[in-house]
Amino acid sequence: MHTDLKSLRDQARDLQLGIESVSAEMEAYENNIAGIQECALTLQKCIRIIGNNRVAAMAAKDQRKIMAQMEDTANELVELLKR
Repeated sequence: MHTDLKSLRDQARDLQLGIESVSAEMEAYENNIAGIQECALTLQKCIRIIGNNRVAAMAAKDQRKIMAQMEDTANELVELLKR
C-alpha cells in the first residue's frame, strides 16, 4: 500500500510538471501567434500604401521609411516563425 501511494505521488508530480510545461509552451505559442498577426497586418498596410500607385507622389524619404518598416517586420516574422 505504501509503495502504491509513493508511486501515485510521483505520478502526480510528473503530471503537474508536464502540465506546467505544456502551459508555458502554449503561452509562448499564443504570444508568437499574436506577433505573427501583428506582422502580417503591418506588411499588409505597407504593401497597400506602395501598391496604390502613390509611389510616384511619395517622397523618397517616405519610401525608404516604408521599405525599412517592411524589412524590419519581415525579419521579426521570420524570428517568430523559427520559435
